[in-house]
Amino acid sequence: MRRESSPETRAAASSVASTPVAGGPGKARSWGHSLSPRGPQLIAPASARLVYGSLALAFMLGLLPWPVGWRWLVPDFTFLVLLYWNIHSPHRAGLGLAFVLGLLTDAARGMLFGMHALVYVAAAFVALSVRRRLENFLPPGQALQLAPLFLGKELTVLLLGLALGQTVIDWWHLAAGPMAALLWLPACLLLHRLGGRPPAGPAAAASDK
Repeated sequence: MRRESSPETRAAASSVASTPVAGGPGKARSWGHSLSPRGPQLIAPASARLVYGSLALAFMLGLLPWPVGWRWLVPDFTFLVLLYWNIHSPHRAGLGLAFVLGLLTDAARGMLFGMHALVYVAAAFVALSVRRRLENFLPPGQALQLAPLFLGKELTVLLLGLALGQTVIDWWHLAAGPMAALLWLPACLLLHRLGGRPPAGPAAAASDK
């Protein structure tokens, strides 16, 4: 004959069953809390509106009627902002975008079609290749490492023009390269702020992988 358990026995059994044992679900929940990320929050990816809007603004900035005597000192704003997004948002600013921006720059400046496109693509490839290393530096350190790229861009454009039959070469335009390197710091601070990134210091956790 089956023997029924008393109410006290059933209550004791239910309390034992609800008590988490070592390695059980309760333990797993506590480990889950201990493994949760701590410290600064992950950086949200830059929006398409910010990336393409800043590039459009930089492109229009280069079309302003700068004084003739100072044009040799005006940097390529489109190129500067393109390199920034190559480093910080490569999934939105890749080689295809660099090619299109180069063609637009050639059309706007009345230069041989494809000259800036070639230079932009080559520079973007270099920036994309070293972006993980550059993200570990502050903007001033990035500017020092990108200065040869800015200067090389201006030199390549002048040499291509010379090779393709351009008779008058203004070598003073090489100064636009160092000027772009000097403007890298304020450009980074502005775009960092607009994109919600830390105002200074290496990226805590880049989500634009």
